[in-house]
Amino acid sequence: MDGKHPSEMDYYERVREFTELFDYGNDPSVTLVALVRRAGDFLEKIVGPKAANEGMARIIGSLSANGPSAWRDDLENGETSAYSEWAIGEQLHFLSAYARYGIDLTAREHESAAEITNRLRAVIEAVEVLVDLCPLEQWLGEDRPRQLEETLLLAKNRWALDHGLPVEPEALAIFGGVTMGSMRNLLSGKTQIFTKIEGKIAANEALNWLADKRSFFPSIWESARREWDGEVHDLDYAQPVFVPQSRDGSVFHPGLKRGGAYTVGEKGNERQVDNFEEALSKLQEMRHPSWRRPGRGKGGWGIVSAIHWVRMTPAELDHLARVEMEGFDPAGPKIES
Repeated sequence: MDGKHPSEMDYYERVREFTELFDYGNDPSVTLVALVRRAGDFLEKIVGPKAANEGMARIIGSLSANGPSAWRDDLENGETSAYSEWAIGEQLHFLSAYARYGIDLTAREHESAAEITNRLRAVIEAVEVLVDLCPLEQWLGEDRPRQLEETLLLAKNRWALDHGLPVEPEALAIFGGVTMGSMRNLLSGKTQIFTKIEGKIAANEALNWLADKRSFFPSIWESARREWDGEVHDLDYAQPVFVPQSRDGSVFHPGLKRGGAYTVGEKGNERQVDNFEEALSKLQEMRHPSWRRPGRGKGGWGIVSAIHWVRMTPAELDHLARVEMEGFDPAGPKIES
């Protein structure tokens, strides 16, 4: 944090910290992997091993490297990047940035606050529906990974703080970096500083208490977003180059800078690279080239892995970069595999 209080950190500083600190401990997709594994076990009981294995190999997508019968091992080996195979995984990544850092990774310069608000609300509601449907207790038990539930808890309560609504003590404890025991002391007895409203805490009291906490990032999503100065600065090459292409057809291009850097590498082993050509060189050295790019539709930034390489001219890459920076859906030059 470079000694800065979270309230002093701008959009790009928060994005960089979010990217650098996003790991197993706060990744909601860890819970998804556990659920998918148990879903495969459940389906096997119904349809038998052969059909279940074939279906699960398809579900885990590009992680299936050793045939249908090995899908469990493949899922375990690729656990750190499995979420990029599923649409909700990208939404969860986007929601994590909002929940913990008060930013919207998908916001573009031309969008209104109302558009961003509607998108945030839609993602929170979608994840809430997912969690309500998940047989978490039955399938994963009391010792289950809680990352998915905690992300939703923080997102819902940040939304509450942003809109002047009471917040849950458990979420406020996490925002404030204190234990639930300490929070309970602040809710009762001689050390009480909060007023309960049907078991929750008034937004103004919560925000006043959080004001000096170095663990809480005040929301800036309504006003702060990625800006574009109208120029692409990373196109220093003159000849066609080969770039990695993922299963969904997207390629690595110069418009994928976030927080002033490209993020390349598999989940858990990501690195930040400032220059496009250097980032491309790093990808060429990787056994499984992987990079972060915006999800399609309403998804956040997710990791994708290369399935092959494609030849592109500087003009084609320049077009993709400009389209990405302007925030429109890619509809540019056809990419030939």
